Amino acid sequence: MSAHHDLLAIYHEWRDWTLREGEAIRCGDWNRVHSCQNAKLELQDRIIRSTQTARTELARSGGNWAEIEAQVRREVSSLIDLEHQNGEVLAQKRSEALAEQSELDRSTRQLRQIRSYAPVVRSAWSSYS
Repeated sequence: MSAHHDLLAIYHEWRDWTLREGEAIRCGDWNRVHSCQNAKLELQDRIIRSTQTARTELARSGGNWAEIEAQVRREVSSLIDLEHQNGEVLAQKRSEALAEQSELDRSTRQLRQIRSYAPVVRSAWSSYS
C-alpha cells in the first residue's frame, strides 16, 4: 500500500474513533470518551509521519501532491464536522449536568431549611429505659 493510502487510512481510523466518541458522549460513558480521545491523540504522530512519507514518496515518483492534499482536505473537513457535532452534544450534556446540579443544590438548601425548622422529637423508647 502506498504512503498516501496509509495516510487516508489513518484519517478513516480517526473517523471511526470520532464516531465511537460521539456515541460515548451520548451515553455519558466518560471513560470511553477519554479512551477515544487518547486514541486520536496517538493518531496525530502517525498522521505527521505518514504525511511526510507520502510527500517523499510522491516527490520520488513524480506524483502530484496537490491531488492527495485535496483528498486529505476533504477528509479533514468531514472530520471537523463530526468533531463539531460531538462538541455540540458534549455542550448539551454539560448544560444538562449543570441544570441537574443546580436542582440538587436547591433541594439540599430546602432540606436544610426543613431540618432547621423541625422540632426535635425525642424517641419514645428513651422514656422506657
